[in-house]
Amino acid sequence: MGCEANVTKGRQLVFLIRNAADTAYEIAGGVKVRGYNFDNPVEDTTSSSTPGDYSESEWTGYSQAALTISGLADQRTGITDPVTGLNIVGSARLLAVATTGDRCGKFKLLNVDTDGFIEGFFNVTTFSKSGDTPGLVGFDAALQSKEAIVVSGDV
Repeated sequence: MGCEANVTKGRQLVFLIRNAADTAYEIAGGVKVRGYNFDNPVEDTTSSSTPGDYSESEWTGYSQAALTISGLADQRTGITDPVTGLNIVGSARLLAVATTGDRCGKFKLLNVDTDGFIEGFFNVTTFSKSGDTPGLVGFDAALQSKEAIVVSGDV
């Protein structure tokens, strides 16, 4: 009797990362807990033609997206996930992005039940992993983006 890795089994959400060649998404892990926040404040400015009055600025401050995720990653790599058909790279690729270069990569939080997703380029601001289960590790990550991101469907 053999066992096959399936980090998405029983998981509605998966966390994907683009491979180093930027040709395909790969699975970083199954997501247990996730949160996201979109911040787009509007600033008021004093109008030079009417001192003391305020009007909405054409420049609306900044826009930022933040993701926080917690989940399980398979330590074995090169295995194809039977649910999505994607290669599992586990936390190895996420660790590489989090600790080298500009700490930026293209990520996707995918709801495999609804096909809803959040996708875009994010900076990895925090990353940790731990665990005692053979073959699996827990991971936590926080990501931020000021790029244009895509949100589609129910995530």
